[in-house]
Amino acid sequence: MSAGHEPSHSVTPSRNRAALLEQSLLVFFACLCAGWLGLQLSPAPPSPAVFWPPAAVALAALIHFGWRVAPAVWLALAAVAVAQSFNPLLVPAIASAGLLGAGAAHGILKRWRLNARMTRRRDLALLILVGAGIGPLISACVNVSSQFALGTIDAARTLPMLWCQWGAEAMAVLCMTPLLLALRSASVKAGTLGSAAGAGLLALASLLSSTWAFLGPPQTVFGGGPWLFVPALLLMWTALRVASFVVSAGLALALVLQASLFTVMGLGPFSHPAMPLSVALLWGYAASLALIPLLAQTLLNEMREERERWQGALDATGIGVGEWDLRTGAQTLSAQWSRLIGHSGPTVLNDWLAKAHPVDRSRALELLTRLLRQGGDTRCSEAVRLPTENGREWRWHELSLQVLERSPQGEPLRLLATLADVNWRHVAEERQRMSASLFQHLHEGLVVTDTGFHVLDANPSYCRIVGEPREALSGAVALALSTPTLMRNGIDPLQLQQQVADIGHWTGRVRCTAVDGRALCLELTLSAIPEPLGPQRFCVVTVNDLTLQLQQQALLERQHSYDELTELPNLREFKLRLEAALQASEAEGFMLCVACLDIDLFTRVNAQAGAAVADQLLVQVAQRLQTALRSAAQWSDQLARLSGDEFGLILRCRDAAEARLAAERMLNVLRTPFPVAGQDNAVELTASLGATLYPADHSSGETLLRHAAHALYRVKRSGRNSYQFFDTEKRLRSEARVVAIGRMQEALDAGELQLYYQPKVNLLEGRVIGVEALLRWNHPERGVLAPALFLPEVEHTGLGVQIGDWVLENALKQSAQWLSAGLDLLLSVNVAARHLQAEDFGQRLQELLARHPDSVAQHLVLEVLESAALADIDATQALIRQCRNLGVRFALDDFGTGYSTLTYLKRLTVETLKIDRSFVQNMLIDSKDRALVEGVINLARHFGCQVVAEGVESAQHASSLVSMGCVLGQGNGIASAMPAAAVAGWIEQFEQAPVLAGRQPDTLPL
Repeated sequence: MSAGHEPSHSVTPSRNRAALLEQSLLVFFACLCAGWLGLQLSPAPPSPAVFWPPAAVALAALIHFGWRVAPAVWLALAAVAVAQSFNPLLVPAIASAGLLGAGAAHGILKRWRLNARMTRRRDLALLILVGAGIGPLISACVNVSSQFALGTIDAARTLPMLWCQWGAEAMAVLCMTPLLLALRSASVKAGTLGSAAGAGLLALASLLSSTWAFLGPPQTVFGGGPWLFVPALLLMWTALRVASFVVSAGLALALVLQASLFTVMGLGPFSHPAMPLSVALLWGYAASLALIPLLAQTLLNEMREERERWQGALDATGIGVGEWDLRTGAQTLSAQWSRLIGHSGPTVLNDWLAKAHPVDRSRALELLTRLLRQGGDTRCSEAVRLPTENGREWRWHELSLQVLERSPQGEPLRLLATLADVNWRHVAEERQRMSASLFQHLHEGLVVTDTGFHVLDANPSYCRIVGEPREALSGAVALALSTPTLMRNGIDPLQLQQQVADIGHWTGRVRCTAVDGRALCLELTLSAIPEPLGPQRFCVVTVNDLTLQLQQQALLERQHSYDELTELPNLREFKLRLEAALQASEAEGFMLCVACLDIDLFTRVNAQAGAAVADQLLVQVAQRLQTALRSAAQWSDQLARLSGDEFGLILRCRDAAEARLAAERMLNVLRTPFPVAGQDNAVELTASLGATLYPADHSSGETLLRHAAHALYRVKRSGRNSYQFFDTEKRLRSEARVVAIGRMQEALDAGELQLYYQPKVNLLEGRVIGVEALLRWNHPERGVLAPALFLPEVEHTGLGVQIGDWVLENALKQSAQWLSAGLDLLLSVNVAARHLQAEDFGQRLQELLARHPDSVAQHLVLEVLESAALADIDATQALIRQCRNLGVRFALDDFGTGYSTLTYLKRLTVETLKIDRSFVQNMLIDSKDRALVEGVINLARHFGCQVVAEGVESAQHASSLVSMGCVLGQGNGIASAMPAAAVAGWIEQFEQAPVLAGRQPDTLPL
């Protein structure tokens, strides 16, 4: 881990906090343990410790976790200071001094990018200079200055105390910090049982020899006791033999702690009366032990990196190297060699040849045998194939063998082998052979040219296409790429060259003439050959001869678009021309006559005269019709054979009159008899023509043809040998009616229909006796519409019956609601003629009434028009009897406007006659209308029917009706039709002030 990169932790804040807490606790307890250990290694107070581990733990913690664990470090150092029985005022200063020293060292090491694994000598120098020098020195200076400032120590003890404090921290950093860093960053690898046992024995021997040096017979350093050097030698062997820095550094730390402990206890060679000298000797011994694993680690890492660098450089060449000592069998194989042969273990000289391709193996063995022969060749090479890693493919390799040394007798002693992957070269050679074969045998023409399109090489297909030999083409401009040819085809040669240079390719068609005069249509594809260095030099031109293909395509197009017999356009081509003519008509504003012409009774001619004669006649008909066509510089009439004996015409005209003249002209040219080869008598033919005019008939081409066919059909039905034009206005009316019916269906489905109710009153008593249900359409755009605006379009259709059922159903629902609310009203519903004449009307009415109480049927009055009721008097009378059994009443609406007779009226047992509003409204100014009203009232009285007058618009109408004996009235003068919600309120208001009392009819306002 580099000191310049602090570790990144969890992303989420909660996990960050948990990690910080865990790290802080770990650092805190590690510092406490290190402080306890340092206190154990302190002589009697007030002497400082000879080895101070908290400094090493603090520096390692900051390098590992950064400044986020600084509070934990400070608290731990403060706790250790308290344990040392320092003046409480000194505790913050001592803790801050330790943190400041470690923080300064951490900052400098981070800036200079210390590698925690100590892979370079530079890292070791940084640790000694900064970690063991500058950091502890800063900490010691701040610590001693604080004690001097508070009077804990005097001036005489300042320098010795500074020396001891710095040395203790420096030794701890030097011995412990690299080990702590290695414990976090090193990966533990499992070794063999023998290596682990060896490392344990070396460590045990080191500790025993160190113990003997301190606890054995009294010796001094100056006396040259040899046992002090034995642990150092064993430690060095451990660092080099085991090659594990954690093991060797841990052993060094154990030896240093052991020496420090014995020295503090007054044992061993470093126990000297002069305490500073004793401590200095201990520090020197500890420094030498600590540096042994560091130096070994650094040197081993540098050697490893150097070896890997050279190995990487060798592998980068892609060449595998193997060397064999033929006398001893020793071998040296590079990593690339092992990768190429797919084997990493030791091999006998020729074992790896077993993996070679069987065809190549025998050649390689023969080569090796010849090379190892006494006095044989010194160097040879051979191409062999070796399998890939998956074993599914073979790759080509170049094997080179060289005898490096021979005996005086000529026998080989050392052999060098190199192996290189040359599969790319063999693939390139194979592709080159394939390209050459493809160039020669490709069906398309291939030409290699320079940037000026001069032919450098051409394949046989190109020579065949242009009709020239290869020798004649070489050096000349390619036929299809010459400047005159390109210009004739609308291609700028300079732009073509620029496009090929910029984009790298161009495709196009060129028409040219071959050397032998043949017209050619060639499809060219120009592709620039990329150059690794410098500008483009060559182009490859692919030439595809489309001449025959286009000729066949044109023939097929003509067969597909023209009639084979008459050579006229067929139906498909006629439709295309019709669409073009319609567009021209829109753009230029002229009229088109689209016509279908059919020869009358031509099937009879075909049956009597035979197919050959019929074909002759069709050809002559086509020729005559063509002679009758007109043409100008910019336009011409069009003729086509649609099918059999039917022809299509597109005639340009100024107006309908000119179109009729053109139709007559077409029929007239066919009325002259047709001579037939081989027959004495000519054949007389007539034709029928149906046409339509555009843009009066503003439809699509398909629709125009269909309309012309409809007109032709009408001509056929009316006697043939004539023409008719399609009735556009009739079609528009039919389409409008279809649209209106569809819109009414949408209104019915969307709930836009609504029932309004117009009261019926007793004019004499001023009492409301019932209401009439009137249909309204709440149109989303036009507002509320009366029935006269939409019902006439649908009343004779099935939709009219649906609307009638809807009116009945909703009226009955409303009547049931009024009756349940105590409103006793007769409810009149108008029934249309088609609805009334439906076979299931009675059944449907019975089903609707069955959903409501019996009183609803007794209050229902069905109003039918006089014309509808008398259309089928027997069926109407049967229906009246059926409905009367259900309790339903009948009224004859608009009486007097139809064609009823007294006999019919006698047979229809209706309860009510309704006088049409036209008679009532005019009876005050027209004596005849008054007489008609008076007659209907008297007639109803004799037949025992009630009479209701419609159209009561004023008080004068009401007075006159009452005077004539009609007391029931209905009209806008009384009340207009209103929604169901407004009926109850109006009735209450009206009956509270019965303004239509019969005693004073002349003064009653309406």
